[in-house]
Amino acid sequence: MAAKADSFSDSEAYLKFEKFGRYHFVQYVLICLPLMMVSMIHVNYIFVAEDVDHRCLVPECEDANPSVELPVWWPKDVDARCFRPVVDMREYDKSNQTCSNNTFVQILEDCHHWIYENDNSIVSELNLGCQSWKSTLVGSLHNAGMVMSMIITGWIADKVGRKPTIIVCSIGGAVGLAKIFITNYYAYLGVEFLESVLASGLYTVAVVLLIEVGGESNRVLAGVIFSYAVYVGEVLFAFIAMGLKYWKTLILVVYTPMVIFIAYILILKEGTRWQMLRGRTAEAKDTLKFVAKMNKIDVSADEINEISDEDLRFKFNVVMQKEKESVKDILASKETMLRLIVTSFCFFTSSFVYYGLAVHSVLLPGNKYTNFVLTSIASFPGDLIALYTFKKFGRKISLQSGYVCSAVFLIAQTYTPDSLSWLKILLFLCGKLGVVVCFTGIYTYSLELFPTSVRGTLVGVGNTAARLGSMLAPLTPLLTSELNALPSILFSTTAIVAALLLTFTPETMNLPLFDTIAQIETYNSKVMTHL
Repeated sequence: MAAKADSFSDSEAYLKFEKFGRYHFVQYVLICLPLMMVSMIHVNYIFVAEDVDHRCLVPECEDANPSVELPVWWPKDVDARCFRPVVDMREYDKSNQTCSNNTFVQILEDCHHWIYENDNSIVSELNLGCQSWKSTLVGSLHNAGMVMSMIITGWIADKVGRKPTIIVCSIGGAVGLAKIFITNYYAYLGVEFLESVLASGLYTVAVVLLIEVGGESNRVLAGVIFSYAVYVGEVLFAFIAMGLKYWKTLILVVYTPMVIFIAYILILKEGTRWQMLRGRTAEAKDTLKFVAKMNKIDVSADEINEISDEDLRFKFNVVMQKEKESVKDILASKETMLRLIVTSFCFFTSSFVYYGLAVHSVLLPGNKYTNFVLTSIASFPGDLIALYTFKKFGRKISLQSGYVCSAVFLIAQTYTPDSLSWLKILLFLCGKLGVVVCFTGIYTYSLELFPTSVRGTLVGVGNTAARLGSMLAPLTPLLTSELNALPSILFSTTAIVAALLLTFTPETMNLPLFDTIAQIETYNSKVMTHL
């Protein structure tokens, strides 16, 4: 039996577990399915809470089937959305109870009842006429929920595991189904916030588990697959919204399938690196047996059982922590804090520019659903570029080039004459392509920079910074009232600063995944010694 144990200890046998096989494919699919669903939830408010054209209802003057179009009798220079002209009843009676421009007194009342173009949005359902800030607040509050979720989910994933955190996040989004029964705006906001808090943390923990399941040789691929799952979810949502339109039906179709993720209790597997690091080697061995069976690796269950815990961790390059690393350890490590500051700003910049460009893409001609599909599809080549350049040239130079190129293209499109609309659109899409490379890349790069012991926590901090960027992005169109080029200047400036900050962090292409902060400090000391 000892000889069998030795055979598992052989490096060639160990490498077979790292080789991408059926097990890795199935786990990737299982992780990507809830990612696609949560990405739909993340953009739901774009259509569910979109503004709907409307005007004030004047009961005395309306036809049997009033429309949102301004009637001929509507007084000139009166805001049809927010004010109601007061009928002069004497003139009204004189004209056989019909309205004209002369039927109204010189007094306006605040409007409380409206005629809406359609009922496809909560604007009409919750009667939010003349209160456009309320529909905008839905998206802002959703992103605020994401910030809170990112803060706590990474920590939870490090403490209790990747698998249970993914399950809770995946099922938690289904709470949004309650929105179809709500008739009060503020109750709707409460559910929108809760839904985001429960589900959005999946972005943090899913990418961590993708990296850990795929192994060191598939780290870049895992980052690209993560991004593609998000993009596919956004494109699918646009097509579903295009076909269904009515917001309650849309929510039912998108949110209901999330309850099936309770089955992940049985079929999703925990990351073996996390299990070994937390001293759960018995569970890690059970997972390895399952991997060996699915991938048809020539290692028996007895061989896995008989290898010692210490040898198992050694073969998988996992360093067991004698003491759990905490926030105090993070703060005490200058190198870890430097990496955290740089990556957090890069997360912020990537999200700020990415979602800022999504907001400004409404300037592109065409149907709103088609525009949304096109802007999502435009992200796909960026991930392929990231996959190629990260493996060919390295992480840092790829990220820095992406930020700089995005900044250059955005400034160029701002000062391109409007008469060259095709060129403006082309430069705009090239700018978006550059930031997509960075948005995909910063996930992979940050996962490689941080140790397993606090990876979920620190990536969660980076994701929180990204959510702050996505919260600010919708406000950037307001800057055009001061200077038309100001949003592009702001996007470009943050991108250039991010590229410069990356000079302070190391290249990780050929580095192993570190498991503890102490390993990072030891490595950094060796590098400084050789300088």
